[in-house]
Amino acid sequence: MLVAVAIIGILVAIMSTSLARVRAAGKSFVCKNQLKNIAFDFIIFADDYGHPWRGGSDQDGQPGFYIEDFQESQYKIAEFWKVKSGSQSDQGAAVKIKASEQHMICPAGEPDLEKVPSTACRNKAVVPLANVSKGFNMRLDQASVSQPNGTAPNLTQVRLSKRITAYFMVPLVFDVDGAAALAINMERLPYYSAPRTNAWDNYANGEFWFPSLRHGGRCNAAFVGGHVLSSLHPESEPGWDWKYQPPAN
Repeated sequence: MLVAVAIIGILVAIMSTSLARVRAAGKSFVCKNQLKNIAFDFIIFADDYGHPWRGGSDQDGQPGFYIEDFQESQYKIAEFWKVKSGSQSDQGAAVKIKASEQHMICPAGEPDLEKVPSTACRNKAVVPLANVSKGFNMRLDQASVSQPNGTAPNLTQVRLSKRITAYFMVPLVFDVDGAAALAINMERLPYYSAPRTNAWDNYANGEFWFPSLRHGGRCNAAFVGGHVLSSLHPESEPGWDWKYQPPAN
């Protein structure tokens, strides 16, 4: 009987490990599909005639768009605010984001997120920051611009155009660790992240780099070209074009 119990215990342990692996693989699969959907939406958003309205990007009469507006369209915040009827948003209260209805929440990440009405991403529209699990390539939001006389470069917000879709291997959105971002700097917004490169710029010290390797030690990432890849070392993966940044105005 003792031998039988021991064998059953071993079998249960093996099955538990296998089930855990299956669940983890399933979450990674869902995450990749989420990222692919975001990339597909981005391609449509980048098309001047493919998207009917691009929020604040269309209000100043300038061509192109800001990636912040695309991000807000994904979370359905700011000008893209959308909740089901009967929510408390009319009173200005934050609304819980349901993970099952939102592809900006990684299934392997923290599920508890809220969105704040009448608030832009830069003003902490999605909270708590520590639970943010998907972030955008920060170089598509702020370019590191060299200053005259050899002074330190500055981060400058950039507008994107439909030409961005030609850069297939530029990472667009990927797994991030909101808690790690706050550990680097309590004022850091985890909505955007980018690794250091060998260039002397504002990203050189790595303070904006906080990827999550939550999928079996891998980071899932969607690219401007619409495809999704995974890597153990996303910052140094061959072919991943982290150096690209749009020209500043």
